[in-house]
Amino acid sequence: MEIKEVTTRKDLSEFIHLPWKIYRDDPNWVPPLISDMKFRLDARKNPFFEHGEAQSFLAKENGESLGRITAIIDRKHNEFHKERVGFFGFFESLRRYEVAEALFDKARGWCKARGMTVLRG
Repeated sequence: MEIKEVTTRKDLSEFIHLPWKIYRDDPNWVPPLISDMKFRLDARKNPFFEHGEAQSFLAKENGESLGRITAIIDRKHNEFHKERVGFFGFFESLRRYEVAEALFDKARGWCKARGMTVLRG
């Protein structure tokens, strides 16, 4: 299994569409709007990126996406609260502990490399 940074349009499409695979048999699941997800993750369009940064990751094995996560740093939050907190979001995973563990490790490492001392979801 590898944890891959989302860097291409194909990666982004896989990242956005993964919940349809995970929750396809759940009658209570309500899918997000794809256009909203694209907006939220687009640093050129979403005003969050004027004061924050984020990196999305996919867990992949044999070409198949198994999970996803986004590591996030909100500089305005940290400045206001006098914290060094990184956040995670958009976490989804198949029911495999090692997939979830690897995704959280990657998000934590990404935040730590940028000076964050806490990871909060």
